[in-house]
Amino acid sequence: MFSILKVLAVGDPAVYAYTDPRYSIIDTYNRAKEMHVHFKIVPWVDYYGMMMEALEGKSDFDIVMVAGHLWLKDFIKKGYIAEVNDPKHQSYNEVDIMEEIRNEVTFEGKPYLYPSFCDGHILLYRKSLAEQAFGGKLPDVIDTDTIISLAEKLHGQDGMSGISLKAHESEIFLDFLPFLRNEGIDAFDGKSFRPSFNQEKGVQALNKYLSLRKFAPEDSHTYGNDEVRKAFQEKRSALAITWGGQLGFVMDDRCLEKEDVGFAIIPTAWNVTWGFAVNKNSDNKELANEFLRYLTAPPIDRMVGSYSGAPVRKSSYEAGHHEWYPILQESISCYAKPLPKMDDAGDRMAPLYTHIHQAFIGKESPAEALKAAEDEILKIMSGRII
Repeated sequence: MFSILKVLAVGDPAVYAYTDPRYSIIDTYNRAKEMHVHFKIVPWVDYYGMMMEALEGKSDFDIVMVAGHLWLKDFIKKGYIAEVNDPKHQSYNEVDIMEEIRNEVTFEGKPYLYPSFCDGHILLYRKSLAEQAFGGKLPDVIDTDTIISLAEKLHGQDGMSGISLKAHESEIFLDFLPFLRNEGIDAFDGKSFRPSFNQEKGVQALNKYLSLRKFAPEDSHTYGNDEVRKAFQEKRSALAITWGGQLGFVMDDRCLEKEDVGFAIIPTAWNVTWGFAVNKNSDNKELANEFLRYLTAPPIDRMVGSYSGAPVRKSSYEAGHHEWYPILQESISCYAKPLPKMDDAGDRMAPLYTHIHQAFIGKESPAEALKAAEDEILKIMSGRII
């Protein structure tokens, strides 16, 4: 009789590598171990609710995917996820994981996640047009003020929009975050975890971000990962800010004139490591850990990293399969900065998505949006129901 493991995974490009028949990652494991791993992939917009049902025992999943520092502290304190079993296991090769990623999936010295991929902001540009507008070769590191300037200069060139924005309500806060940090402030204080965005510099940052609307497609308020990918691939936009974990898809065979695509680090970038956690409600913890050591081991990381564009191991970057690997690795190691590990992080950030989107579609001013988001977050922190 076959043992069964049930995995709940987020619908991100990297994750589809695990079920892609060309790689046979899960089928190979099932045959070798006489297992049946049921790997359910759920779209991002539906994922959080289904994950919480699993963690609260309302549905039956042994393993769930967790967005690193965003949810880790909260889930550990609530007793939702189990500590990684035997991280020093030889087959797992823990020291090969990039140090920054190892630190993120660890809490109080103990690892809780098996890392899958690391998503961080990366700028894509059409080299021929961008270098002409810039007056020479673009540097490896480009700040958001320069991005705004380039978007303005490139808008209308070869019939393209200047930039694609990931401005759907479910994406917009993180799309805006590098612009906020460029003004020298962050969304939350790293010690008190109180909101720190509602100030003059925050309003200035949001005004700058909103200034890009006129250089972006008119329906940018509906753009998520896939819309940004298509617009850039099809040469409908000259610039795009996307995730490292999307680069494999952006640069696949659908991308027009791939040789003309350049990559740059945004010095105020954010990143997050998505990883697999063992549900504390699972009766199959030992089997789950054994499977996850296989699923995130060096050979699989090379496959998944090449597929999505964002591996988590040093050896995968050293293999150098893609031209953006040096840029992405340097961004993760030297620039990209996570948000603080906060209690109720998802609840605290939700008002930012809502009200920044309201500002983007013109229903609130930047000052009104940031004030409303701050008020709602402070109510959440005080324990009052909004």
